Amino acid sequence: MSTRLILSSSALFLATIGLALTFAPHEILATSDPLQTTAAQLLGAALCGFAFLNWMSKGTVMGGINGRPLAIANLAHFTIGGLALIKMAGQLEPSWFFLTIAAVYMLFAALFARVAFFTRAPSSN
Repeated sequence: MSTRLILSSSALFLATIGLALTFAPHEILATSDPLQTTAAQLLGAALCGFAFLNWMSKGTVMGGINGRPLAIANLAHFTIGGLALIKMAGQLEPSWFFLTIAAVYMLFAALFARVAFFTRAPSSN
């Protein structure tokens, strides 16, 4: 799978979640607590920022020193987020929604691990 496709699809995925949390936190959380609503909006803003970063970087060569920070940042986000979602889904009733989101997160974690550790920069000979 090309790094362009990985970055584009992760950008669309993160933008979808980020925009939903930014503009509809009350509906998603089903709460009117201002602290939780603001935290959800801040998370949405961070996810939108990550989505923009991935979208703008989709033409970057990922297999070298310049693309490595982007790959590692995505790897960290998707790995930690996926593990947190798996843990949360295990504490709730069988939550297929959170397990599905966790599966997508872990898929992106695996893809970014491949990009970070097994993609080589093209040689400049």
